[in-house]
Amino acid sequence: MRSRSFILITVLCSSLYYNCLSDKTCSDEDKSCSSQALLTSILSVPNGIYIYSTINTYQGNLAAYGSGPEIGGQNICKGEKLFSSLVNQFCPDVWAFISSESVPLFTFTNAFSVPSNLPIYGPTGILISDTWEDFVLGEVSPKQPLSSSGLGDGDFWTFSTIGGGLAGDNCNAGSDNTSEFFGAVGSPSTKNNDWINPGGESFSSCDSRYRVLCVCFTPVINSESQ
Repeated sequence: MRSRSFILITVLCSSLYYNCLSDKTCSDEDKSCSSQALLTSILSVPNGIYIYSTINTYQGNLAAYGSGPEIGGQNICKGEKLFSSLVNQFCPDVWAFISSESVPLFTFTNAFSVPSNLPIYGPTGILISDTWEDFVLGEVSPKQPLSSSGLGDGDFWTFSTIGGGLAGDNCNAGSDNTSEFFGAVGSPSTKNNDWINPGGESFSSCDSRYRVLCVCFTPVINSESQ
């Protein structure tokens, strides 16, 4: 019980640091910046899939952080989880929100056992989409831009096509950090259904630095034991 209380306090403090110690003005309704709303969110976390953002930015060679792009991205997300604005620190499985050759985003429900029937929330519990399919496949627009869901304003690597497939520009399977290759990036500022890769042509050279979005959830079965 003492350990759980410590974690909750730590999450609240890190959330306040990430979201509120800035020069922006916060309204009482802004869940990502209200300490009271954050505390309420922590104590009553809805069941679902949570998306949070890294604080740091990374070049396109995400695979350098592990044995490949999936594990490299996972290591990045695990390393930044506690210091993110994520209120649900108890979701056990974490993966980077990127497409790879072996696991494109649209296959996460099978490959990583992401629940297919649960809603998608931003880090502080703001609803983004009703299901993973709605979130990823590009057939249904998110309920609001990701930037309005506590996910910040900067673009992020996805290596994905509209619809969650693997983009042709993927920083050479997440292994390159030079200007020779390119990678697909997503935008948090649009509510359009192509936010994963706006217009299908949102690319940047792999020496650029972008955030990584992370997916945190309780799997249907533990994906790391497969």
